[in-house]
Amino acid sequence: MDAFEYSSNALLIPTPIENAPKLPAGRLPLMAFVDGESERVLNESPVQQALGRGLIMRGGITKAIEYLGAQRSPNLLIVDISGVDLPVSQVNSLADVCEPGVTVIAIGDRNDVGLYRDLIDAGVADYIVKPLTRELVAKALAPRTAPGELGRTGLKLGKMVAFIGVRGGAGATTLAVNLSWYLANRQARRVALVDLDLQHGDCALALNIKPTAGFREALANPLRIDNLLLERIMTPHGERLFVLSAEEPLHEHLQFTAGAVDTLFSVLRSQFHYVIVDVPRNPAPPYRRALDIADLRVFVGDQTMRSVRDLVRQRAAFGEGSAEHRSLFVLNRQGEGGRHAVPLKDMHAVLQLRPNSVIPFQPALLTAASTNGQVAVARRGKFADAVAGLALELSGRTRERRGWWRAKK
Repeated sequence: MDAFEYSSNALLIPTPIENAPKLPAGRLPLMAFVDGESERVLNESPVQQALGRGLIMRGGITKAIEYLGAQRSPNLLIVDISGVDLPVSQVNSLADVCEPGVTVIAIGDRNDVGLYRDLIDAGVADYIVKPLTRELVAKALAPRTAPGELGRTGLKLGKMVAFIGVRGGAGATTLAVNLSWYLANRQARRVALVDLDLQHGDCALALNIKPTAGFREALANPLRIDNLLLERIMTPHGERLFVLSAEEPLHEHLQFTAGAVDTLFSVLRSQFHYVIVDVPRNPAPPYRRALDIADLRVFVGDQTMRSVRDLVRQRAAFGEGSAEHRSLFVLNRQGEGGRHAVPLKDMHAVLQLRPNSVIPFQPALLTAASTNGQVAVARRGKFADAVAGLALELSGRTRERRGWWRAKK
């Protein structure tokens, strides 16, 4: 087959709009960046009119990348790639700025099977050759509810990062909060910060916000967890950071299941670029499950003997991890113990512990930030640079990936 063609018998009749899947709160159902003629056809489409709050703008994929780098992504995105020299590269750039759960349809002027296959491999759900017609638009905008109908872009999920301190006071909460703020405000990512310690958690306090009621009830009734519920019970901190936490009475016995944890993070990962989780040091199944399903497990320790001992125990419990579930060791508060601290060279030589990231001890900065209800990473300096390095490590864009207990040879 030399050309990619659409036949009239492949056209689909759109199902009633009331049968469409529930839309995530706060996102437009449709957004398009197209030329004038395509804009006219889209505006005349009865399916587009039924969707309601759509946004159609003049421009192509380059304008879409620029616009979505600062605005929320829609559920369905149509972009024009006509005249683009490297369309697949541009699609990859678009994927970097889009939120998880976006279905992308590309339109263009090249009737080429090779291009079509490359775009599908890059995650585009469909490619339509111009000129657009009302029938092609009806097919493209028809609700896609059957399994396997979504392209890989629509199935893209955000990255889940679980922080746990190997001992009390190691600073896991501080790093989780500061990393979340950095990703949201310095890298323009949508971030969910989840504090799984419903009675003693400090994430909301560190950001000087009050938890919204409902988190405990959501975990107790996981069948109710969906995008709309989470939208109501999450507390915003700025435009891109959303916190899910609680302050439940200390005398009450709280219980929730590992299945509730699965449901919670499945929904969150469909709506956020990053889901940062502060996991308490508790061997109960729900907390272990959060660590098991995380894309990245971050074990936070310091240069004390107690911390080194517990790092070795965590190594025995979780192993090295895999490409899908990596384990990282972050050495926090480097320099706090002075000459009494366990030297890094001894960790390497004796225990084969090698940190992926080292965070300097900055007591004045962290104390002032905590007292004033601010985040330390907002101020430039050694601490902010270290958190930025950790963010690069989590994104997988570092020059060298290494096991966190392998000694350097």
